[in-house]
Amino acid sequence: MADPKQETPRVKHLGQITDEIIDGWIGGWAERFEKRDGGHYCKECGSQVMQTTCYVSIHLKMFEPGCAGQGKVEKINYPFCPKCDGDIDHVTACYHVEVMADTEFRVEPHGTLPSRQMIEFWRGGKFVAGIYPHQDGIRVVSKYMTGVEKGAGLPPAAVIFLGKEPVGEG
Repeated sequence: MADPKQETPRVKHLGQITDEIIDGWIGGWAERFEKRDGGHYCKECGSQVMQTTCYVSIHLKMFEPGCAGQGKVEKINYPFCPKCDGDIDHVTACYHVEVMADTEFRVEPHGTLPSRQMIEFWRGGKFVAGIYPHQDGIRVVSKYMTGVEKGAGLPPAAVIFLGKEPVGEG
């Protein structure tokens, strides 16, 4: 018989995160935690820093305030101090990919099969996000979630330039 007193997971909900929040995390973690004795420790209380997973669902910003679209989930590491932050089993957040009108939509061949294509979103000559065929369906990749800086690969089969104004904002 199952234990009737099952523990509810301790989940930290971050809501919608932005590029600025992600940049703030990196700077904040550097200020809060220090590396010593082969580990990372909280500068405030001295506790050893733990790590959990932050599940970030990715949506298109043009559908705000709702979280619409495929909602692909990416996982990123999330360090925390168990004494200062409390025990956390995992963290949730969502990230809205802003598709600006100056974004290039590139349809490119993917892999060795000509029938497999990918769509990439580029802004200012830099990779922002991509939608790729995957064995489980479609995979969405954002440089903000993976840290990947991507150079242009094969010549695109088609490139659509949308102009200079944001799409969907009026």
